[in-house]
Amino acid sequence: MKKSDIFTFKAPNGVEVTAIVVDRIDLRVSPQHSHVIWLCYGQNRLFTYRELYNNFLPTTSSFDKVVCDYAILPDYDRMLEDYQYGIDQANDYADKEL
Repeated sequence: MKKSDIFTFKAPNGVEVTAIVVDRIDLRVSPQHSHVIWLCYGQNRLFTYRELYNNFLPTTSSFDKVVCDYAILPDYDRMLEDYQYGIDQANDYADKEL
């Protein structure tokens, strides 16, 4: 991932969440494994998202912890809305083709 990437994951409660990467906040590398922690924004929350690598191949990615509830970041909200609008438009187009 990189800054401003939009991705979807399944939260611990089973809900599918679309979020945006704000910044990388930690990177630890060793010869056998490494991990990256990203600061992300979605559903009006700032949270961390962890990616684990074994021999530099992705092994797991998961929600880590909430940093701030009830955060409102208008620029990121707009980016997420635009992304969702694009997905909705693509789905509408695909439905018309059937």
